Amino acid sequence: MHENYLSSTIFTPALPLPEILGQPRSRQEVLKQIHADPQTLLLFNRLSLSEREALLEFCMGNRNLKITYDPFFRNIFHPEIYPGRLGRFLSAILGQPVTVRGILSREGVRLTAEASLMIMDILVELENGSLINVEMQKVGYKFPIERAFCYGSDLLVRQYDRARAALGNKFTYESLRPVYVIVLLESSPAIFHRYPNSFLHRSSLQLDSGLPIKNILNFIFIPLDIFLKLPHNELTELEAWLYFLSSDNPLHIQQITTKYPFFKELYQDIINLRYHPKELINMFSESLLIADRNTVTLMIDELRQELEVQKGELSELESELTDTQNELSLKNAELSGAKNELSLKNAELSEKDAEIARLKALLKKA
Repeated sequence: MHENYLSSTIFTPALPLPEILGQPRSRQEVLKQIHADPQTLLLFNRLSLSEREALLEFCMGNRNLKITYDPFFRNIFHPEIYPGRLGRFLSAILGQPVTVRGILSREGVRLTAEASLMIMDILVELENGSLINVEMQKVGYKFPIERAFCYGSDLLVRQYDRARAALGNKFTYESLRPVYVIVLLESSPAIFHRYPNSFLHRSSLQLDSGLPIKNILNFIFIPLDIFLKLPHNELTELEAWLYFLSSDNPLHIQQITTKYPFFKELYQDIINLRYHPKELINMFSESLLIADRNTVTLMIDELRQELEVQKGELSELESELTDTQNELSLKNAELSGAKNELSLKNAELSEKDAEIARLKALLKKA
């Protein structure tokens, strides 16, 4: 069940669209190609039965490929192989033309890499020196705004270090270029669903006096689940990109390739992976690790939530127990006071009995 679920998050059910997604292949043809190369066959046999089946179904044309997983995204958007694709995608998001210089290593990032619910995470440098972190989250984090500020601040410090090293004594804070944190969410947290008619959230910064301020720390949030629920009749290029990343609907594929024929090339590159099983298996295996880590992280997150609920319940029980103990202490104090009062009354009665006995003795003498 677990393996089938992970595989299905990467290879999704396909609907016929041969003019764009290519003609189907037979199982025998695909297996023959895999068996022709010993190393490919070795990699294939390391997969579980359900994973092998999912991969075969994709190669046969019965399943589509989810390119939002990091290995596949990099394959389709790698700036050294396809110089304009990533820049065009980012230009559509930012609303201004940008040119990508390259993808940077995340080594040196101050924040430690956390077990995450991300399925894609790349750090891009633009020609003008700006840095852009692009994330695709399978399940949105809690406190997404606060988390983005932490990552954006870390990104800004990284750019500061690079600028200081490059410019030396010529460095001024004006040398800093804007940094961007772009977060795409497959399943967005509740905060975004308070705005059901908005699928694009861009940050803005201004001073209440009107004094001009340069935005060097920028955030863009794109909840894809909300995007898919909204009508997009005009179909801007940004909307076409978001459909490309989030939808396997043949109608959407036809719409975006008709209005923006450029996307046919991207779909063709996805289909070409069917004919390169060795590369496909390597990327698939890496994506499975990402999916598995996400599943474990989600389970941990859910267990943490359960623990927090249980801690709250325990705290309530402890509070109730404390109140009960306080009530018992008050009752014990009241009982102790009553006992003391009874003891005093008994002492008074004893004194009175003694006085009566003394008076009776005097009467007898008289």
